[in-house]
Amino acid sequence: MQVTDLMRYNHVARGLYLDAMAKLPWAAVLEPKGLSFDSMRNVFLHLTFVEDRWINFIIPSRFGEWVDLSFDDFGDIDSLKKYVRQTEIKTEKYLEKLSSEELNRQVVVPWGNKPETRISIETALCQVVMEDMIHYGELSALLWQMNIEAPYLGFWRYKHMHP
Repeated sequence: MQVTDLMRYNHVARGLYLDAMAKLPWAAVLEPKGLSFDSMRNVFLHLTFVEDRWINFIIPSRFGEWVDLSFDDFGDIDSLKKYVRQTEIKTEKYLEKLSSEELNRQVVVPWGNKPETRISIETALCQVVMEDMIHYGELSALLWQMNIEAPYLGFWRYKHMHP
């Protein structure tokens, strides 16, 4: 299996959650729910921030340039869609040129243990996907609590649709 398949699957899954949130009143998306990042918007943004930070700042060794974005800068569903689209376009450009040498290249994890913690690009990309899966579970549980069917796309079905 290719990690690029997982990244692209993740983008499709992210779109499903974004679509589900778009059907809700914005107040429900913002409502504090005691989640890892309190509201649906904040959890959703966190997982998008994670991808943006790894792909565009950690992997190219530009972590010092990362500026934390404020959840409050995203005041409607369209601002979420715009940021997701921008992030996924940058990620796709990176994935298109990804080689086996690049997958094996080591990067510094900026908040790792000292001395420097280094991991492969492949591990970094898997971290992005796994981080998102954890938070999709949170969003799913919240949707179920609201009596809304959470989106689901099995990886096997994704691969069948995108051979």
